[in-house]
Amino acid sequence: MNLREFGQTVEFNIRHDLKHAILGLGAPGVGKSQIIKQIGNKFGYKVIDLRLAQMSEVEIGGLIYPNEDRTKTRWLSPEILPDEERDGKKTILLLDEITSCPKRVQVAAYQLILDRRVGQYTLPEGTFVIGLGNREDDDGVYIRLAGPLADRFEIHYIDVDFRVWKEDFAIPYKVHPYVIRYLSFKPSALHTQSTDPESMIFATPRSWERVSDILKMDSDLKNTVVVNKIAGNIGISEATQFVKFIGETSGTVTADEFLEGLSEAPSDPSEVTILTNALVEKLGFIRGIATPQQLNKEQLILCRKVISSMFRLGAAEYTIVGLRDLLELNRLVIKQIFLVNDDPRAEEFLEQNAYMLGLEDRR
Repeated sequence: MNLREFGQTVEFNIRHDLKHAILGLGAPGVGKSQIIKQIGNKFGYKVIDLRLAQMSEVEIGGLIYPNEDRTKTRWLSPEILPDEERDGKKTILLLDEITSCPKRVQVAAYQLILDRRVGQYTLPEGTFVIGLGNREDDDGVYIRLAGPLADRFEIHYIDVDFRVWKEDFAIPYKVHPYVIRYLSFKPSALHTQSTDPESMIFATPRSWERVSDILKMDSDLKNTVVVNKIAGNIGISEATQFVKFIGETSGTVTADEFLEGLSEAPSDPSEVTILTNALVEKLGFIRGIATPQQLNKEQLILCRKVISSMFRLGAAEYTIVGLRDLLELNRLVIKQIFLVNDDPRAEEFLEQNAYMLGLEDRR
């Protein structure tokens, strides 16, 4: 599953007050922790992030000490665990790096995950438990979960998905346009981790975010310092390709110019791809909209202009790709706007290619 789908499984538990523990396993830097924090903000839950690889079993299970007359033992509960009085009634206990922590720490988490208690401590009723870790083939520190612990989780494997990253993170959080442009052209560069133990530097969504931060400070790719910093985040090979690509496409037709009819479609296929992606990104606001009636006048006009612009890309295959990307943003809304568009080119194109877009039903 992709990161968006993983987030939806977590939200399902919150919406239905289902306290089953969930474990998400995926490569480093893909945004696993970040999606949980976003969900916490969305639903008003405080996220308590425990990095298990940096903890001991005592920090999870607590400390045993004798009572006053030394006839029984008592537990000192860890202060780091959720406390309703301190943290509120709605919390998410995030057990991060669970596949990188020692076995004894994993064992200490058994009872906390299964019974929602450890020693004399009990998790507050409103707490959800989420575990995160890496997979065995992710070239990181990996300690296989013992069967009894793994059986306590609902387990999901998270894959890198460029489209989801772009739509759910890059565009909303304003990742630098150079990064989005390059990765739109080469989605495989979003995550380039290899199994080569000598390869310490590789691209991940997290490292591309750092590249974006650098470019927001200084986007001069002729500046040696900037280029070296980019290489230090995504590797020399990827940085070299990135700098070359941006240099070669610096004169690319912009979406705004194209929409206003100030420029024609480029002839180079790679530049058409960049332009198409930029046009689709213009309509990011239609995600989650139920009907076109929810759009204001300016948004509706922009939707029609972007749809019409797809018929000026120079070849039917480019138009089909662009329209498919728009339909993936919000199929219902785009379909309704498309079918009432008064552009004669749209009507002609629909007659010939409706089946390729899944628009045979024109009602």
